[in-house]
Amino acid sequence: MAQPIKLSRIVWDELQPYDGRLGLSLRTALVCVLVVAIAMSQQVPEAALSCYLAFFAARDNAGSGILIAFALIVGASVGILLGLVFLMLASDEPMLRLGLMALFTFGGMFLSQATRAGPIAATIGFVFAFVMTLNDIVPVPELLVRALSWMWVVVFFPMAFLILVNATTGPNPARLARRGIAARLDAAAGVLESRPGARATAEKLLEAGRGNLGTYVRMGELLSLMNGDKALRAGEMIGASHHLLLVVQALESPRDWASLAPQLKAMADLVRDDRLLDEKPHVALDDASSVESRALVTALAAATQPLLRSHQARPLQKTGKTGGILAADAFTNPVYTQFALKALLAVLITYVIYTAFDWFEIHTAMITCFYVALGSAGETLHKSALRIAGCLVGAAMGLASIYFLMPHMTDIGHLLLLVGAGSFVAAWVSNGSSRIQYMGWQMALAFFLCVLQGFGPALDNAVAINRVVGILIGNAVVAVIFSTLWPTSVGPAVAGGFSRALLAMRGALQPGEAPATQMIAPEIAAARRLDELSGFEIQRVRQRYQLLEHSADIAPAIAAARAPFVLLEATRSEGRKLRGAPICVIRATHGYETAVAAFLEQASSAILSADREAVKAVRQAHERAAQALQRLERLARRSWPGRTRWRRELKETMKIYRRIAAATTEMMEAAR
Repeated sequence: MAQPIKLSRIVWDELQPYDGRLGLSLRTALVCVLVVAIAMSQQVPEAALSCYLAFFAARDNAGSGILIAFALIVGASVGILLGLVFLMLASDEPMLRLGLMALFTFGGMFLSQATRAGPIAATIGFVFAFVMTLNDIVPVPELLVRALSWMWVVVFFPMAFLILVNATTGPNPARLARRGIAARLDAAAGVLESRPGARATAEKLLEAGRGNLGTYVRMGELLSLMNGDKALRAGEMIGASHHLLLVVQALESPRDWASLAPQLKAMADLVRDDRLLDEKPHVALDDASSVESRALVTALAAATQPLLRSHQARPLQKTGKTGGILAADAFTNPVYTQFALKALLAVLITYVIYTAFDWFEIHTAMITCFYVALGSAGETLHKSALRIAGCLVGAAMGLASIYFLMPHMTDIGHLLLLVGAGSFVAAWVSNGSSRIQYMGWQMALAFFLCVLQGFGPALDNAVAINRVVGILIGNAVVAVIFSTLWPTSVGPAVAGGFSRALLAMRGALQPGEAPATQMIAPEIAAARRLDELSGFEIQRVRQRYQLLEHSADIAPAIAAARAPFVLLEATRSEGRKLRGAPICVIRATHGYETAVAAFLEQASSAILSADREAVKAVRQAHERAAQALQRLERLARRSWPGRTRWRRELKETMKIYRRIAAATTEMMEAAR
């Protein structure tokens, strides 16, 4: 059952410092200070929007920050030109403008769900739709064209400063990639040494998956910060170090292999310093016949190979099809259309509200509808809560500045200090995870709208209050519509995460496939985060998915089942063992693994459908797997002639099979 959300604990955890957070927050604040200095001295309008764009485009590495900034400049150029074309065509036809606004809104929100474009499609739809409304405020075409031309400047110069700051002080993406790899090797050494907190650190790295390391490598190569060979080596090292950490975390008694910890720490230093090995280090283990030791040696060898000076780096092979831009069910799944219609209804309602009352200052209500709406009610209401909280905090910061600080400010230097301090606080919050990030963005926007109202001291609180009221109205409209009209729970997304984790376990039993178990921890972590959002949903929506009532038990059961599959998968690169064993024994091991794979596939389907027949099929598959293990147990207990090596290998393999059987039984109990 979804547990009550302890907001204070979440906020406290999310505000804790991490490596790089201070630098990223300071750089964002610096860009905002530079933007305000130019906007005030050169009288560039909408300084608040320019500062907010710096938050929107800021990234944790120089390469991505520069790329996003260039993309926004190009996108703004094309978007404003197209917006002018559409506005000129419809400037004298109110109904045509309204129809185009509805069309752009529906199209943008539909494509944001039915394609891989996501927020980009929603943003494009918002820009075109919002441009269609400007004629109501500025009915003179010449003035409107001039205003839109200024909007290009509003976007360009903060992005130019962002490029400059990233190019001069931004984190080197190649160095970030090396540090990420080294962190995984250090964490593996910590687990082997039983260092306090090492297992928790390792689990966080596993839940993050490969994270942004692949992006860092691509950005490093794009900016010529690493050559092709180094990029390929780093790409191999990312997967190999992550898999090594996965194996170490799966060991029952990692302390038994503590002698390998110094070697792992030495490898971490090599990666961090961008150095290579001249020869492969010697690995000696007391018990090289156990499954755990073989898995560890195999994973260690794979991680060491890219560090050898003589190693020829090869491009990593893709593990699966990426698919097209458009979702396979884009035109058959009604959820996408329903989402777009709900978003369109919210936009039209807020547009009618501020138009009917001639209250353009609350136009942030319509903007809110575009940026709060998400696929499920839980996600939407969570984002609404973050936006409201951020809005109130940012507005409080801004209004307090107007009342207590602005009357004492005498020059632009004071304003820059105020903007720098407020930007830093908001940036620190926005640099948290998705659980709190949007709150920081909204804090920044509300703060900037309060203190940056013109080209002088902001002493009028009416504008700030109106913008805040607009945000609150937009959130209220979205919350009501998404909770009552075709409400969608996070339940299917939670089930999808569990299903993919089970399929990753099945992948460990499929010979020849790339390591699949690396995806188990990230999928479980994503499912847990979504399950947390179910607490924002109203009871009648959450009750439609019984899975949410058991997710708190299912998630740890699946997570606990990871270890034996990891160890089994790690030994597959050696090829099938049990050489010389009777054919009946080999067939029995194949039979058990096939039965477990069938069980996992059935469970993956059942967790998505929650159908009674599917649940019954899962139980039957579990019973068949148990029977296959019993047959193998009987064969293992038989008295075979001679002291052969395959019997020792079978004994070790049986330990893993028993752990798999116990883990699958625990999953069955958790799902009841």
